[in-house]
Amino acid sequence: MTAAPAQQSSLGGGLLARVAPLRRRLRTEAGSAGLLLLATVVALVWANSPFGDSYDTFWHTEFAVRVGGAELSLDLQHWVNDGLMVFFFFVVGLEIKRELVMGELTDRRRAAVPALAAVTGLVVPALVYVAFTLGDEAASAWGVVISTDTAFLLGVLALVGPSCPGQLRLFLLTLAIADDVGALTVIALFYTEDLALGPLAAAVVGLALMVALRYLNVWRGPGYLVLGTGVWVAMYLSGVHPTLAGVVIALFTPAYPARRAEVEDAARRARAYQQSPNPEYARAARLSIDRSVSASERLQTLWQPWTSFLIVPVFALANAGVPLDAGTLRAAATSPVTLGVVAGLVAGKLAGILVGTGLAVRLRLGELAPGLTGLQLAGGAALSGIGFTISLFIVDLAFDDEVRADQARVGVLAASLLAALLGWGLFRLADRRRPAGAGTRPVLLDPPVDAARDHVRGPADAPLTLVEYGDFECPFCGRATGTVEELRERFGDRLRYVFRHVPLVDVHAHAQLAAEAAEAAAAQGRFWEMHDRLFAHQDRLTVSDLLDHAAALALDVQRFARELGSGRHGRRVEEDVESAEASGVEGTPTFFVGGRRHTGPHDTDSLAAALLAAAGEDGLPVASGATRAGGGTPGPTLPLIGPRRGGDRGSAVDGTATVPADLPETPDRDGAFPRLTDAQLALLQRFGARRRVEPGDTLFREGDPGYDFQVVLSGAVAVVEDLGRVGQRVISVHGERRFLGELDLFDPAPVSLTALVIRPGEVVTVPDSRMREVFTADHDLKELVLRAFLVRRSLLLQLAADLRIVGRAGSPDSARLQDLARGRRLDAVFVDLDGDDDGAALLADLDVVEADLPVVVWRGGRVLRNPTDDELIAAVESGG
Repeated sequence: MTAAPAQQSSLGGGLLARVAPLRRRLRTEAGSAGLLLLATVVALVWANSPFGDSYDTFWHTEFAVRVGGAELSLDLQHWVNDGLMVFFFFVVGLEIKRELVMGELTDRRRAAVPALAAVTGLVVPALVYVAFTLGDEAASAWGVVISTDTAFLLGVLALVGPSCPGQLRLFLLTLAIADDVGALTVIALFYTEDLALGPLAAAVVGLALMVALRYLNVWRGPGYLVLGTGVWVAMYLSGVHPTLAGVVIALFTPAYPARRAEVEDAARRARAYQQSPNPEYARAARLSIDRSVSASERLQTLWQPWTSFLIVPVFALANAGVPLDAGTLRAAATSPVTLGVVAGLVAGKLAGILVGTGLAVRLRLGELAPGLTGLQLAGGAALSGIGFTISLFIVDLAFDDEVRADQARVGVLAASLLAALLGWGLFRLADRRRPAGAGTRPVLLDPPVDAARDHVRGPADAPLTLVEYGDFECPFCGRATGTVEELRERFGDRLRYVFRHVPLVDVHAHAQLAAEAAEAAAAQGRFWEMHDRLFAHQDRLTVSDLLDHAAALALDVQRFARELGSGRHGRRVEEDVESAEASGVEGTPTFFVGGRRHTGPHDTDSLAAALLAAAGEDGLPVASGATRAGGGTPGPTLPLIGPRRGGDRGSAVDGTATVPADLPETPDRDGAFPRLTDAQLALLQRFGARRRVEPGDTLFREGDPGYDFQVVLSGAVAVVEDLGRVGQRVISVHGERRFLGELDLFDPAPVSLTALVIRPGEVVTVPDSRMREVFTADHDLKELVLRAFLVRRSLLLQLAADLRIVGRAGSPDSARLQDLARGRRLDAVFVDLDGDDDGAALLADLDVVEADLPVVVWRGGRVLRNPTDDELIAAVESGG
């Protein structure tokens, strides 16, 4: 569990947890695209170097495989194109199968827009190419311009696309999958040589045997490898391009969500191994865990890196080596083949995808993802003109004339470069057209509340609207439900409350299924009952727990279980996640008041004031915090410390509060602000994420329910009290290699200070849940951090009350010391250990035990153990 400013978030903020894996994939895709580009450059340099003849000589070297009297002899280029590329198309087929069964293509309406865009994105480029080559036999090579290189597309998108490409990437991925289906169909129908029916029948028999193995519960082992190899050889001999064997085998590979029985069996066997570790139990546990995940997903995970980082770059190395001498370039510049390829991929793809998208939306076949702008869509459509891998693949199939083939390859290379530049330009234009002052993070609710679709609590026409994006496993959302109930009680029928799902799947293992359970209950008219029950039992969200909840609510459990197991309501949850991304949600809980994202604390009074302000009514006074020994109602308190000295937070100021950028670093007093070593920074980066920060960014804010461990790598961060109020003050300034935080790092109590970036730089963010792993890995670092936190606690005490009285509410000595403090007019706070969940930790911090209670803690850090009146008076008179 991690805490970002005012909410639960993953990886220290940024995109939703749902797209946190997406961010990791983007980094992988950018890396594989870079490797593919490098291989292309190497091939071009090699083919155009003084040793250029060796390029053709090497790739046309014969290599034969002999088994008995049978022999299969191909040159190296064909072993790559017809052999290695089988694995590439196998991975493509696995992704298609997964999307059809469990992914984007399961919702036919959702897939309709990118699917129609893919169709027109195939047809229009082909027509453009044919227009350039009409009357020439080269017109039959129209397949060169139809397909998008998915790997290159996503890699370039990660490099040049918009800063939050989640919706665009999903659209383009769905489009690319449909595009791949079309391209593979074209290869099978139009670029297959004379069919040999005997070998083709043998390939069909091989596929049937592979299916039979599934029903015999043979789900791994060499059997599939032997049959797969046989199918490939048979398809090669049949005249059908053998790479299609990879797609066909993939489509026959089972894909399904994890099954409850198999997951439970894996857990049972793992427990057995844990209780009695031995080789037999280890093997059984490993096999059961493998069996619980579908073969399709296992194989995709296994082969994706090999295809991305080895096979496709080798393919580029074997096929992109086009001689670029003056004669070749002059011929290409006027060749209808080259011009047709460039026009088809660059202009045809862009126009085709935009036309198909417009038609689908106009015909109401589907809708664009929320938040996806026209220029972003155009930029993605332009990047789809990067045909590269499959285009070069079809060049090899479509042209017998090597001169024409080289002209087509020049066109593919030029088109891929132009398409990337055009996409980059459109994305930059979209950035410039963003309204002045608008950041990359939206602030308006998108889409607005729809009473016919959303879950609404309260009158649909109520004047006040509060929308929450939440996660049933998020503890901060659990606490926020109390706030919502108080607001409903306060405003009654004047408030309508809407709940939308944002399951943080990378930090909350049960969140997705819990969200779908709520929707399954909604299908039986019991959403709010399930909503309340799930938040009330956040520690009981396993599958069996969800069935128990359904039974307790008197739902049709059979129907509930069936719908939950089939993933029927997954799309409904996904729509909420897309809405969250379009609305700028970065974590949970996030509230929208009157259609605008709420920032700052989300306690009852703050949200009530925001609701009234959004409705044009007077705000409410903000309630106070703890009870003080001196009476009165001070403002928010420092965790486990007490109210700020004087208790006056000051009034709010207009505009955005500023902190001077040239403030010097706070000196290191008694080890409060140490600098970390290179080794310590390296360890923290293993468990966290590095990101850029700019002046005005906040790493945590007053009122947040918690925060992550943050280390400043460069720049400077100021820790500020009462930011934005009259009388705000800077507590400390942290520079290079210094970390932020205090003993409240693992405390869910509201944060009382704000960490504000004042000079640009970088920080490392480590989720608080992973800091325990960091501390386990480096005890010295743990000691350093905790000791610094203790010193900082003592420094914060100086900013708080004159003294704290820590004890039990019913203790006569506690009452005596409070009365004495009041009589001496001391600014004091009483910490009641009976009402404090962190009492044991506080005692440990103070190095006291129960027998020492009550204790008096001075702002300088001095501790008096159950002092007498005379001892306390003497301490007061001596200044503590």
